[in-house]
Amino acid sequence: MAGWRLTKSLPTSGSNNMRLDEQLFLDHEEGNNLSTLRIYAWDPPCVSFGYSQEIKKELIPKGWEAVKRPTGGGIVFHNLSEVTYSIVTDLNAFGEKLIPSYIKISKAIVAGLQKLGIKAEVSEGENSNSRRNDLCFSYPAEYEIVFAGRKLVGSAQKRGKRTLLQQGSILVKDDENSYPAEAITIEEILGRVPAFDEIADALKQGFTERLNCEF
Repeated sequence: MAGWRLTKSLPTSGSNNMRLDEQLFLDHEEGNNLSTLRIYAWDPPCVSFGYSQEIKKELIPKGWEAVKRPTGGGIVFHNLSEVTYSIVTDLNAFGEKLIPSYIKISKAIVAGLQKLGIKAEVSEGENSNSRRNDLCFSYPAEYEIVFAGRKLVGSAQKRGKRTLLQQGSILVKDDENSYPAEAITIEEILGRVPAFDEIADALKQGFTERLNCEF
């Protein structure tokens, strides 16, 4: 699948990260056919809310930013160690429907995590409609990525007229004690914290191998 670019962004604010993802989506909707895999981090730490959620000020720790994502899903606490990905591509690049495309992307991320030595898998767990609360990582929704039954990656998708935007959080280290017990981090699995570039390059390999993306 030709015409992909990989962008590795320096840590920036939540508002900047969401603006950049939204702009990539809008540019593609307007006819820019280049597909993008963007890997980024957050500074300062940020709480993001799905597009249909209200921002709950009482949940925002002191010194953290709060933003709304263009995608759906639950509340996510993005600390300074987290690595986040976004994908912007043709709406039907990975299948005409949401679920088939979601599964294919999840499998590419699993392939990337395997490059780091993580034997993650795509969950067949509970449907998101049965979640216990609004926190994204408090439940493993269907077709998301888990390790030993605990959620490692949470993702959500936005679909336009001709464009797919998917955003996903990869838990690297719980340096703010902000993750629920149902979640797991790369540090817990590997006993080390891989560098940002190591994770980004592993994801690139996963997309190349599983989805034939040519960067």
